[in-house]
Amino acid sequence: MHAVPLSDALGAELVDFDITEPHTAEEQAELRRLFRQYHLLLVRGQAVTAADHDRFVGAFGPLQSNRIGDAAGYVTNQDDPRSLFGDELWRLLWHNDGAYGPNPGIATSLWAEDISPNATPTQFANAVEVVDRLPADVREQVERLRIVNAVDTAYLRTYERVPYDELLTTDEPDRYVTHEHPVLFEPPHLERRAIIASEQMTAHVVGLDRVDGEAFLEALYDHLYADDNVYTHHWQRNDIIIWDNIALHHARPEAPGPEPRHLRRQTIDGWYTDDGGVIDWTSSRAGRPRADSQM
Repeated sequence: MHAVPLSDALGAELVDFDITEPHTAEEQAELRRLFRQYHLLLVRGQAVTAADHDRFVGAFGPLQSNRIGDAAGYVTNQDDPRSLFGDELWRLLWHNDGAYGPNPGIATSLWAEDISPNATPTQFANAVEVVDRLPADVREQVERLRIVNAVDTAYLRTYERVPYDELLTTDEPDRYVTHEHPVLFEPPHLERRAIIASEQMTAHVVGLDRVDGEAFLEALYDHLYADDNVYTHHWQRNDIIIWDNIALHHARPEAPGPEPRHLRRQTIDGWYTDDGGVIDWTSSRAGRPRADSQM
């Protein structure tokens, strides 16, 4: 197998790689190496089954059970009882899955089981490489500041973040899950730090007033989500992608239309090491939202 870069920012397509066959320990180690290098891997143009998807994702770490109790669920605009987030999807702001808790997930994978050629794309931003390109004043703040990430478990408003005032004044504190992080997060499987402040999740910058905090976030996002730091994935049927959920932020730039956009989702808890061990890393998960919530 070899990898062909998808963009200057991130990502690679696996070529001469048969996802339908089991792979040796050496091949699995190479997959993990390429994942750490490119942060996103694409397999395209193969006839894929759920077993193939599970086996591929399982080369990176133990499969995680999701909020409906299964190993796999669906991100879909179709009526399906396996849907993780209902059948009506909205715009999805930039974020890392699980960053409202102590352990954002290491990797997420989607398989385009049924997809329209005109389906809404998925976007990815490189939260690792951008750090060294930040202006000196922004980099200085990034190195020392901390942020509060939050999610509303009753209504997952993917098109907006949780207002900080709402966290302070709510009479339903159990409705929200929050966690304080340094802006630069240390992933368990990488030797470089990643920006974990994000457009959807970050409600507050610790130690700054509202005006200064918003100014910092705006300056940071101008670089993090700049066009030259983003890869936009236009889906084809049977595409499988797996991405580093800490090294990359992801977004859905608009609400999907009625055309099928039926994506099977897998995640991992932990990371397999090349010596046969596993890094224990249970991903943070909020409770399942109400049926009329959005994701």
